[in-house]
Amino acid sequence: MTTNRFLFLAMPVRLTLCLFVSALMVAGLSGCGSSRHVSAKRVSSVSAAVSGKGSGASGASQRIDVSGSLPAETRRLLEEARRWMGTSYRYGGSTRSGVDCSGLTSQIFVNALQIKLPRSSAQQSEYCRRIDRSELMEGDLVFFRTGSKGVSHVGMYVGDGRIIHSSTSRGVIVSSLDESYYRRTYHSSGRVERYYAMISGKTGKNKGKTDKNKGKTDKRKDKPADAPDLKQRMEESPVSVPAEDLDRLLAGVSRKVSEKVSEKVAADPKASNAVSVAADLTAVASAAADKEKAADRVRKALEKKRRDLEDIIDQKVDSVISDYFD
Repeated sequence: MTTNRFLFLAMPVRLTLCLFVSALMVAGLSGCGSSRHVSAKRVSSVSAAVSGKGSGASGASQRIDVSGSLPAETRRLLEEARRWMGTSYRYGGSTRSGVDCSGLTSQIFVNALQIKLPRSSAQQSEYCRRIDRSELMEGDLVFFRTGSKGVSHVGMYVGDGRIIHSSTSRGVIVSSLDESYYRRTYHSSGRVERYYAMISGKTGKNKGKTDKNKGKTDKRKDKPADAPDLKQRMEESPVSVPAEDLDRLLAGVSRKVSEKVSEKVAADPKASNAVSVAADLTAVASAAADKEKAADRVRKALEKKRRDLEDIIDQKVDSVISDYFD
């Protein structure tokens, strides 16, 4: 009887311990928003993969080949990406001691090409020009929706259907886009326009457009030889007006216009009332516009805060499940 009573009293304690251990296990799982550091064991496994001693946690080859046939800018991106392999994950980090997914892509671009990307994965998605997945080339960014809303993870394409990214569970690794987890969470692909302009030789949006005037005859060539050009006549006999004389001239014109308007208003009471009403309406409209601008600024600030909070929540939720698929 005493033994049964002891077991009965111990049940709540055992239940509390089970719940506590479960909470620790959930907190230890990973997703692109967790602030947990990668363990030394996992970092060492990634380092082994980079050195060729393993195939990597994701099953994809961890080697990043830099072909000499690639543009110089692309080679610099891939070489910079190599330097980050094996770096541990840290939420909000952007250094070799710890980096998150968007911090990694930002640092690769700024270190290799001095191109500064927005800080979050969602902002980077908006910053890039959207491309089809079949158009991916080295240096393009690949975005994933790992949470309930919008983009929450990003990696850089390194060729052969693979990306380099910062995994919360394994740090900076190379993963295949053909893995089931990335096929399921794939959101979109994007291209950094400044980088693409460097490797394609484009100088602006007008490149490739046909000259509208090409093939048209220059009408000035049909002008008789003895017809004096206006510009030439002005250069031969320039007319100079002192600045102070020009100011007086403009002031006189303005004064005359004001006098004419005043005469019309004085002669017509209705016009006078209309001018007064128009001035009042202008003042009211100006005040309303100022208030609307202030309210709009507040709305935009609140909306940004809401989006940031949603991103953080999505990333935290994703950290519970991604460790089993990453």
